Amino acid sequence: MATNGSLNDMEQWRSVVEYRRRKINPAHHWRNSPDVPRYLSQWDEETCTDVRGPYQSAENARRQASRDADSCARSTDGGWGGQPLVYTKRVVRVYVERASLAWEPFDERDPGSKKWGG
Repeated sequence: MATNGSLNDMEQWRSVVEYRRRKINPAHHWRNSPDVPRYLSQWDEETCTDVRGPYQSAENARRQASRDADSCARSTDGGWGGQPLVYTKRVVRVYVERASLAWEPFDERDPGSKKWGG
């Protein structure tokens, strides 16, 4: 687990990057139709999610989310053999999630029967 040196076990953080991928052109084939562009100008409707963590501070999670978002936005294909350079991912949303860890009763043992309530 990544840590900033403090020992706060009451909260954990994680970074989340949501993005969409560019649609692949069904008419493209590397052998039969190499002149047809590999990607369409549209984006998939499905949102993909990359999650990293847990981290013990929001700042560490923010830094990771920023790095992941920048890397995702620079994802490319092509740029060789006459194919144009195409950005393949578009960042939709970047955020940090917090999980508060609080102790709560889960199961209790009966002192008389010494059995768990289950």
